[in-house]
Amino acid sequence: MKNNNLKLSDFKNAIVWSYTRVSTKDQFVNNGSIETQVNKIKDFAKENQLIITQEFDAEYESSKRINTQSTLKELMDRIKKTSISKRPKMILIWSPSRFGRAGAEHIQLFVKLRKEYNVFLYSVSTDNHTFNERAENEFSTQLLYAQKENFNRQDTVIPGLINALENGKVFGKTPRGYDHYGPRVKDPIKVQAFQEIKISTEGQFLKEAFKLKIYKSYTDSEIIHWLNSKGVQMRKQRISEIWRNPFYTGRIFNSLLEGRIIKGSWEPMITVKEYNQLQRILEGSKQFGVVKTTGKEETPLVPKFAMCSDCNDTMTAYLNKSRNIHYYKCNSCHKTVNAESTKSSQNVGLNNEFKQVLDEFKFSDNLKGLFSAQLKKIIDNELSDFSEKKRLASMELNNLKESYDKMEYRYAINEISKDIFDRQSKKINDAIFEKTKELDFLPTKISNNENATKYFLKIVQNPSKFYDSLDYNKKRKFQYLVFPEGFHYSIKNRKYRTSKTNALFELTKCISDSCDSEKQKTHPQKWNGSSLVAGTGLEPVTFGL
Repeated sequence: MKNNNLKLSDFKNAIVWSYTRVSTKDQFVNNGSIETQVNKIKDFAKENQLIITQEFDAEYESSKRINTQSTLKELMDRIKKTSISKRPKMILIWSPSRFGRAGAEHIQLFVKLRKEYNVFLYSVSTDNHTFNERAENEFSTQLLYAQKENFNRQDTVIPGLINALENGKVFGKTPRGYDHYGPRVKDPIKVQAFQEIKISTEGQFLKEAFKLKIYKSYTDSEIIHWLNSKGVQMRKQRISEIWRNPFYTGRIFNSLLEGRIIKGSWEPMITVKEYNQLQRILEGSKQFGVVKTTGKEETPLVPKFAMCSDCNDTMTAYLNKSRNIHYYKCNSCHKTVNAESTKSSQNVGLNNEFKQVLDEFKFSDNLKGLFSAQLKKIIDNELSDFSEKKRLASMELNNLKESYDKMEYRYAINEISKDIFDRQSKKINDAIFEKTKELDFLPTKISNNENATKYFLKIVQNPSKFYDSLDYNKKRKFQYLVFPEGFHYSIKNRKYRTSKTNALFELTKCISDSCDSEKQKTHPQKWNGSSLVAGTGLEPVTFGL
């Protein structure tokens, strides 16, 4: 087949392929669906006696860049691998704009098709083709016009989108737990003149799920099970996405905002502070692992918390079925200690021993004022460190913002290209986002400080009673709160060995012992003694049991 002055009739009974594309759901639904294009192309092929052997349908693929058109790439790869005898003579498309809107990139592509593979393009709706140079010129004009349309849309639509975002509007589908009302929604019941985002019935359960995750240390599996019991079906991957979605804080994150964060117009499920706290929990889980809450209510000191100080190894637990008694056993020396004190046992059970140790932190009412004053000094000291970190982080953030402003100015006066600006500004915006997040994690003050102190003093009025009131999961959390490195016990000597202790509990013991003359004679204590380590933090979340 000669390439000069080709006509459509010259391709009679030739093998051809088809390529169809829609870039958005609106196009698919309204006027340019894949099915519509395919049917029109098939009718055209039948009418002109062309044999379609392969079809390539691209749904929701943008064509502003060739690298976003995976289906078109697949077509090109297939042509390369197909033998000349089976290779198509022509690619049928619906229109030049359906082939692509990247201008020169798509022009180079159809020239390559002709020169390297002897394959031509034909537009069924417009009769544009690439049979000769004159036709190619017209086809190129159509592609450049499609690209210009995109530029015009950007110039008119994007400022409007940015303005809508700045006014708290939402684009696209809202995440689970919210109902979307507005003029362009599909559900007729939710159609109204203005946009409104409301927490759904399912969302009320998700709101509670956030609390379970943040304040009660529920695992994802436990939360999924709880949601299922409420009729909310949830997969593990989806719940993980929900934890990390800032939409639930009522804030808008969008690339069009270039790093800025806008307050939305919908009711948040959690506060920004709670969201940041949740991210710390998730990050800690990712880096260090989560203390598993497997175990039994009868033996809450295992796994991994009760330590045999004789062997420096962890203990396990088992049930003597014949006697119906639970025991703790060292994994190394295999010595045992009963879990509970019984009438027949000669020694105190380890559960009872643990509660006796807890009661050593018991605090009398007349020492509350002294404790509160000492705690305030500790908090002030902690805050001085936070203030310095916050000052340095704020300085770094301001420097990043200045760098962005300078780069934006250089781009405006054509000192740097758009490509360089896009790549480098993205790096700076990412750094701004991370530094902003870091600042969110640095408290300027410990809020609800007095309430947290009162709650802690309530605990130490009777620690063992408080411990007994907790369920299994909370007992496990409380154990590590008091003894971050576990509870050390000598099975050989049937005696508790001093363990690393949370700073707050050690402070109560130190003050109590120092103010009790009898204790002071036999048990001298130092606030900065070797048994003391810093706790997990002094914020109220510490006591969120």
